[in-house]
Amino acid sequence: MNAPLYNKLTDYHKENRISFAMPGHKNGRGLADNLIECDVTELDATDNLHRPRGAVKEAQRLLADLYGAEKSYILTCGSTAGIQAMLASALRPDETLLAAADCHMSVINTCALLGIKLRLARRPLDEAFNIPSGEPDIERALDRYDDIKAVLVTSPTYYGICADIPSIAKMCHSRGIPLLVDEAHGAHFGACEKLPRSAVTLGADAVCQSAHKTLNALTGAAYLHINGSLLNRARLESALSMFQTSSPSYVIAASADAARSELEHGGGWERACDLSAEFRRAVSGNTNIKVLENDDITRIVLSFAAYDTTGFAVSAELAENYGIDIEMADLSNIVLIATASSDAEDFAAVFDALWKITRGLGERKNPIKTGQPPQYECIIDPQAAFFGKRTAVDLEHSENRTSCVTITAYPPGTPIVCMGEQITREHIEYIKRLKNTGAEITGINNEEIEVLI
Repeated sequence: MNAPLYNKLTDYHKENRISFAMPGHKNGRGLADNLIECDVTELDATDNLHRPRGAVKEAQRLLADLYGAEKSYILTCGSTAGIQAMLASALRPDETLLAAADCHMSVINTCALLGIKLRLARRPLDEAFNIPSGEPDIERALDRYDDIKAVLVTSPTYYGICADIPSIAKMCHSRGIPLLVDEAHGAHFGACEKLPRSAVTLGADAVCQSAHKTLNALTGAAYLHINGSLLNRARLESALSMFQTSSPSYVIAASADAARSELEHGGGWERACDLSAEFRRAVSGNTNIKVLENDDITRIVLSFAAYDTTGFAVSAELAENYGIDIEMADLSNIVLIATASSDAEDFAAVFDALWKITRGLGERKNPIKTGQPPQYECIIDPQAAFFGKRTAVDLEHSENRTSCVTITAYPPGTPIVCMGEQITREHIEYIKRLKNTGAEITGINNEEIEVLI
């Protein structure tokens, strides 16, 4: 069959690789049976995801009951659709969103689509792991600016760090504005006592989750949960129909429903937490790899700062020489996603590989320092940049120009320069440092950036 993508993916599946990456079902291991039989369309006999009456309505009621929401929705276009609907329900064009500076690029893209202006709240840097950590400076921004109509935070981050949702919710609600939470990496929260509680029960007004990231659901499966009266719910439902396909995948939706049912009975997460804890102890006790003490025990962040290597190099060696795929790497670290579909043999294989890899590495002489992307207090207008007249300039000559694109290191997809932000010399030097270490930078093509004329 002359089908390059199909052939590539079927060949990949035959390799029986070990996955500590998304999706949570680990190469199909945890998926419900007979999902292909669910590939139908909107019929009287099958209900309609956009106008639920029967099975879809009941599935979404069970979803809300499980997470403790007033209303929940099954999504088939990922957490991006949830972010789009949340923003559309909370803000009007020309109103201002305050977001944590490590928000996903889909937040900036949605602001461009909807004409929403943007302010960013910086997170502190964990210098030991060289990652954003701690609380975003939400209260200071709320006190300083009176134009903010909604707040969005990412919790947990890609590194498994949660924000203080109750405190941030209190700050927002005292000002009569909603708190939106991108909980894409936390659909499993609350499955057992060893995991954090979901933002749904901690005071957030809207929470989106990617079911496929950590649960046994197909890629694209997501949930959206709504509480309180601060959101325009009619506009939210219109936005869900507007931003998602009019022909939603019932296979994806069915997998999201099945994943919810598994989670209702624990779904094996107690065991996943125990295996993760045992793995963390083994790594800490037998190597010089540092293990991040984060909020989600199943999100395992390993620092190789003590060794003469990078996270990128370790990731490549795991993939090429050991058949192990991890979720992401940065200059210092690798990130493993363990789920209820990970087994003891998976953990043993990755521990054995890491032990062998580090045995051959020398000691690092100079500490790794990249810092955080430069951040400035300003109001950003992504829509004006996206629709404005643009030209391409060399990265080196882009200083003081307004970027028409969002520049990120992907993953995790958090912005270095936002669409609509003025590029500084500090931005340029930071991008160059990342590129020199092997990071994949999106938003730059052939060393050029599109900027406003």
